[in-house]
Amino acid sequence: MMKSLYVGILLLLLPILAWSDETYSVALPECTAKLERRTVEEGIVIVRSDCTLSLSSLVQLLNDGLRGLFPDHTLPVHGIYLGRLMTYPELSTALAIVAAKSPKWNTKRGRPSEAGESDNHRIGLLLNGEVYPHDLKTVFAPYGLTACIADVEKVLVFKAKDIFTSQDEMSKLISPNALLPVDAQIWLRLQSGLVDCSKQN
Repeated sequence: MMKSLYVGILLLLLPILAWSDETYSVALPECTAKLERRTVEEGIVIVRSDCTLSLSSLVQLLNDGLRGLFPDHTLPVHGIYLGRLMTYPELSTALAIVAAKSPKWNTKRGRPSEAGESDNHRIGLLLNGEVYPHDLKTVFAPYGLTACIADVEKVLVFKAKDIFTSQDEMSKLISPNALLPVDAQIWLRLQSGLVDCSKQN
């Protein structure tokens, strides 16, 4: 009777166990971060980090983590959630600087210059343009893929004086009160072949 009960419970648990997550941790100079593959979201990989990462560390995490999750040298995913942009200070600062110089961004209002254009759309264009981290190409080229910034959500805007830690870091051309994009939730979309990400949005 008890054996039958245990077998019954195991059979009930099997679907849950089949949906368990896979993770691969990578020790980086800043901290140990990981990639997570959630089977409830097939085709998606998520970056998990409790610290800020340099772009070189992000590249190392993706290189090692993807090989760890997919040791057969395939990449059966179409999207990677990078998390908050401020997790990658180099990208975050580069976005603020490019936006400050762009006629497409209104630094007084902290919004796109063109009426009706969403913050998400404009930030996507900037991230896929001058701000694009080209080191990502080295990660995905062996798989015959290109990673573009696909989705941008929840853009945050700060004053320049709160973004840059010193006057030297802030260009003389940028007003301390300029309202600049510095953070958002960002996703990568993986596409076959060599793709010009600046033409994706």
